[in-house]
Amino acid sequence: MNTECLWHVTALEPPRSLSPLNENTDAEVAIIGGGITGLSSALHLAEAGTSVALVEAATIPSGGSGTNVGLVNAGLWMPPDRVRDTLGVTAGDRINQLLGTAPAEVFALIDRYRIDCEATTTGTLHLAHNARGARDLVDRARQ
Repeated sequence: MNTECLWHVTALEPPRSLSPLNENTDAEVAIIGGGITGLSSALHLAEAGTSVALVEAATIPSGGSGTNVGLVNAGLWMPPDRVRDTLGVTAGDRINQLLGTAPAEVFALIDRYRIDCEATTTGTLHLAHNARGARDLVDRARQ
């Protein structure tokens, strides 16, 4: 099995070599993990003037964020109504709204920081292979 990171193989520049954290450091917020969520959190906190220390055991990107093939999708596999049923009306509606606008935020960051990543906004296909799947898609579209 090939475990090379797509982003390292296709990047125009090699990953930056960062030194290990061998001494104490001061920051208002410490973030463990340099995946999409950790990096986004660190960026947004730093933009707001918060001092941030981000610690990653491997290289950036690695793990799920380094092997995800670059898809930017709104929502979850779980349909919005189930998210709401699971989390309650207030939290469910909030997470559905945040997830629905997340792709726009990703592309706004790409534009703001002029990230050369061949970004495209071509949409997402949701397909069904049987009648039950087709009913699920109709229900998801309704939601």
